Amino acid sequence: MKISIFFLSFSLSFMGYAQVNPFVWQRSNYQPTTGELYESTLRQGYLNGRMIRVWIPKEYKNTNKPYEVVYFHDGQMLFDSSSTWNHQSWDLANSARKYLSKKHCILVGIDNDPDNRYAEFFPSPIYSALPVSVQLTLRDSLWNGLPKFDAYANALIKEVFPLIETHWNVYPGGMHRIMAGSSMGAIASLTFLLTNPSEISDIACLSIHLPLINYWIFGNRYKETLAAAFNEFILLNSVNLKNKRIYIDRGDQSLDAAYAAYFPAFESALNSCISENKVIIKLISNSGHSERDWAARIGPILKTIIK
Repeated sequence: MKISIFFLSFSLSFMGYAQVNPFVWQRSNYQPTTGELYESTLRQGYLNGRMIRVWIPKEYKNTNKPYEVVYFHDGQMLFDSSSTWNHQSWDLANSARKYLSKKHCILVGIDNDPDNRYAEFFPSPIYSALPVSVQLTLRDSLWNGLPKFDAYANALIKEVFPLIETHWNVYPGGMHRIMAGSSMGAIASLTFLLTNPSEISDIACLSIHLPLINYWIFGNRYKETLAAAFNEFILLNSVNLKNKRIYIDRGDQSLDAAYAAYFPAFESALNSCISENKVIIKLISNSGHSERDWAARIGPILKTIIK
């Protein structure tokens, strides 16, 4: 009887642990044609309920050498096009197979929160510099509250990075972390580097959404105000960057074509860090603003910035 009670107690304890433990990795039901994909849904902290996806190359299990890590925003859009809202993905595994065969890295995706994506990716340091009318419009129309970038960034530092570095064979520390994102995810990547330079080494910003506003809702309103505030933020903080690799691009099709007017002032703001860092800014011909476009671009980009 005592033995039965013991095992019942143990089983209940284990079930409870499994429900709150954020470090339970499972092999994904979707498996790419190369490497393996694992998933873990966090059960505590700011990212409670978010899925973290980890892709490892086929060589990973046969080596003792630690790996570098590339962290991606919008994790649910990276691997499996059959499960995404627009039936597109970055097709990361195939890009990794083709371009990263000689690179020693794993790829990590952090799912976004669709209801709070804009609030989390918006550069919160510029919020107080905006006119009050703009602050109120963003707060009430798009965020339903204050920007959430600081909470999101803090969760990456205190929850996601330790999770990966504790449970996977990777090098620890900011020198071995790269961050990548597209559109507002590119804004988030650059903002994260500028506000937490010791936490990551390099960034890849695809189709960086320089107006920082939803065209479809606001048209031309606020674009110039937001772009100017972001450029000032870059100018003030980029001087603190040393030995970073910063890749930024835009296409010339669809939404990306509209970014052309904002790039001269943006590049001018970045000039303050060019002498101490490797900065690559590219215009990609015949490419636009979609997961298919980013799938075609990401492989060569990663090959360039991963050491």
